[in-house]
Amino acid sequence: MHPILIDFGSFDLPLFGRTHLFLPTYGVLFAGGALLAWWWFLRRARSLNVPEDRLFNLGFYSLLAGILGAKLTLILVEWRYYFAKPIEILSSLRSAGVLMGGVLCGSLVFAYYARKHDLPLFRLADAAAAPLALAQAIGRFGCFCAGCCYGVPCERFSVTFTDPVAAAQTGVPLNVPLVPTQLVQLGNDLLLSGILAWMWRRQVRPAGSTFWWYVLLYSATRAVIETWRGDAVRGTYFGGAVSTSQILSACGVAFAVAMLIRGRARRDAAEAA
Repeated sequence: MHPILIDFGSFDLPLFGRTHLFLPTYGVLFAGGALLAWWWFLRRARSLNVPEDRLFNLGFYSLLAGILGAKLTLILVEWRYYFAKPIEILSSLRSAGVLMGGVLCGSLVFAYYARKHDLPLFRLADAAAAPLALAQAIGRFGCFCAGCCYGVPCERFSVTFTDPVAAAQTGVPLNVPLVPTQLVQLGNDLLLSGILAWMWRRQVRPAGSTFWWYVLLYSATRAVIETWRGDAVRGTYFGGAVSTSQILSACGVAFAVAMLIRGRARRDAAEAA
């Protein structure tokens, strides 16, 4: 694995002292995935006859909220650690944070902006579903390069991390065969992106269905993959039996099912009228 894409070396910087400057592989992949998803979303959303400036702002503010929300969720989950060492909050800049927290915050800003400017919220959400899943897949490859989000020890179908930099940055155990949860999640997200792209092309009705299927399928599969995760940075409960992400996944499944049922009921009522 290669957590550092470009190493600039160490320098004596004012206020920071001796500092190691480098370009992290994860950061480059995360930014690249976000930009690719943004471009794909804009390309799709233009077919909905939404003003270009509104689309640009919608994507930008939602992306910014997602990034900030993921980091804020990480700090909230690990509040005891950051309360004891507040200076370490700066180190969270190198971390993506809690993905599901980011998706939630980004979605809230997305909905607020769309409603405020009278945009077709659910049709835009459908357009964003597949690009969002693709961005997550690219981000998971970044996780694999960095060593974060690693799995539990196993003997078969495993990956072994050996880079001391990865261990220092993410805490991944070195020279221990681990479940490649990053690659499992990557494959899951790519498959999900393909399914959602097909649903968008088929124009599944009512509007919003594609997005809610994204929430449902991602939440359900994420909860399963979490059982093989070996890092506990997101926090665990009930003696380590359930993680924060699994609790959020359960909420996501329940809410998505409720919204799909609600949408189907409204569609049937409209057709019967």
